[in-house]
Amino acid sequence: MDHPAVCHVKMGFPVEIEAMVEHESVTPLANDHGGFLFCRLDGLGRVFELHTMFKPEGRGRGLTTAAKEAFALMFERGARVITTYEVEGWTAPPLSFGWRSVGDFTDTQFGPVRTWVLTLEGWEASPAHRRLH
Repeated sequence: MDHPAVCHVKMGFPVEIEAMVEHESVTPLANDHGGFLFCRLDGLGRVFELHTMFKPEGRGRGLTTAAKEAFALMFERGARVITTYEVEGWTAPPLSFGWRSVGDFTDTQFGPVRTWVLTLEGWEASPAHRRLH
């Protein structure tokens, strides 16, 4: 997806989305307006890094619904921890899903970012998970 509203996910690298989604360590989940890339960080498939790519018209309620379904699927498949990054000035992951920040913003080559984590326990205790069931 090379839409200008989501190209930041590649963080400035000249990587083709097709190569990313076809990589054995990546679980891509998509709909008509974008999707998620869950990048496996461990050998057992229990820890993933999340990258979210949705065009503006796919954000809001559609993105919220897609996220609930994606997290439910990933945790059902054995994930135990999902991490993501908040770029300063962008929207933080929703606390109502069980996300928690890990530390403050840190300067990186991509600008200030903060790490967020969603655990299986955090997801199962969240209002978003309860509304799904």
